[in-house]
Amino acid sequence: MVGGLALVSFSLSFEALKDLAVREKVVLAHLGYLFPLMVDGAVVVFSLCALRASLRKESATMMRLLVVLATTGSVLFNMMHVGDSWLARCLAATPPVLLFLSFESLMHSIKKEMERGIQVARQEADKPLSKEARLAEVERLLAGGQSASEIVERLPSVSLRTIQRDIGVIEKKI
Repeated sequence: MVGGLALVSFSLSFEALKDLAVREKVVLAHLGYLFPLMVDGAVVVFSLCALRASLRKESATMMRLLVVLATTGSVLFNMMHVGDSWLARCLAATPPVLLFLSFESLMHSIKKEMERGIQVARQEADKPLSKEARLAEVERLLAGGQSASEIVERLPSVSLRTIQRDIGVIEKKI
């Protein structure tokens, strides 16, 4: 639903911006589609950059500022596309505002889902392995050419002494 709302909002704003750019002779008619791609596309691009920065625990302040500036430009251009009626201008502002809100909602949902997935993966990684599972993992890593000290790095919840004992058990099986 969020993606659908963003798509509808983008499409409505796209048409208004294209018409405005051609009418005001900013671009030639056959290139009219480029102006809305640039303006509303910037909202999408900057939002994705903000999401990336946020997921990497980097500052997203500049990207958020660019999202707000691009959205503000889109809102103003959409409002200039229509007549002098206050209601018409409010209606014209709706698509870019909803594009912004729906895309930000989508980015927020993606971020939260990724954070949840990372948290679940960390919890799984922190769970102690059963003896059988640990032996199988040590055997797999040994077969891959890793030494006991390298295996300890891969299985931080297991001591070097335990790994060495597991290697002894595996070697006796062979």
